[in-house]
Amino acid sequence: MESIELELPPPSYTVSTLRALARREPGNRFLLLLGADAARELPYWHEAEALPDLADVVVFARPGAKVPRSTLITRTITVPAVDVSATDIRARVAAGQSIRYLVPEPVREYIAAHGLYR
Repeated sequence: MESIELELPPPSYTVSTLRALARREPGNRFLLLLGADAARELPYWHEAEALPDLADVVVFARPGAKVPRSTLITRTITVPAVDVSATDIRARVAAGQSIRYLVPEPVREYIAAHGLYR
């Protein structure tokens, strides 16, 4: 999570975060990195049509996941990876299942230490 989100009024929308980042760091171009599963929902995001003006939307094509066609997506990158999504990770944590070897160890430790996704 970008700490600037803590300063924004709820609810938290990606478009709001990107606008705040643009104000804080004028002249910088941002990348919004998404998995193919999240990209399928992209057209339904709050003010989705504004995203390409604020960031390059880059989608990682996970094994077996189809990337949707969308004018919102700047680029697709095919990556050889473990077939696991952030959604799967959160669900495993919520169910009390291990995420060891599915995320880097410091990430696993941070999630556990802060009680995330429980």
